[in-house]
Amino acid sequence: MAKPHSTIHPIIHAAGAEQRHPAWAVMSDRRRRHTERVGELLWEWSGVLGHGTTKRIRWRAAGLLHDALKGESPKTLRPEVVDLDDAEEWPGSLLHGPACASRLRAAGVDDEPLLTAIAHHTTGHSDFRALGQALYMADYLEPGRRGLVPERAEWRRRMPRDWYAVLGEIATAKIGTLLERRIPIPAITAGFWQLITAPEPPPGWPRTGP
Repeated sequence: MAKPHSTIHPIIHAAGAEQRHPAWAVMSDRRRRHTERVGELLWEWSGVLGHGTTKRIRWRAAGLLHDALKGESPKTLRPEVVDLDDAEEWPGSLLHGPACASRLRAAGVDDEPLLTAIAHHTTGHSDFRALGQALYMADYLEPGRRGLVPERAEWRRRMPRDWYAVLGEIATAKIGTLLERRIPIPAITAGFWQLITAPEPPPGWPRTGP
């Protein structure tokens, strides 16, 4: 399992400790507020879990940064996505995560769990550990989201103590939306689904949570 670097990169520290987005971020004010709310959920959950300050900064930074390039055009982002073998096949609407991770890596960020979390916060990923799972959930549950308001409030109430049950229920809801809209389920999402619904958890995925 990849380990985060022992020193927090300045971009990660600015986002997680000071709630500042990088100068290259491209997003609307509404999107900025969304990332701030996601960051606050991650800060809250990491505190309840008893994580130290460094880890809590990393978690909140993931929330602040995950949509940093949401407002950039797919035409601009696609050449930046150098870490995906099938980048040309990805829908333009999903490129902002992998492109942000690529840009952070190019800037010297070597925190692989955080980079994987940001790159695949929409799709899920079989390499997710606690931070990736947390961002996947927080992005869906932040209180500014429209729709399923009572359900989202109940899921937030159960977090982080009911971690894996909530994770499975959110994945079910997200995949169900794809099916209703007749949108193909990405292979990466199918692989994530197989892991979180397996009878026995894979190594590093205790059913009681992180």
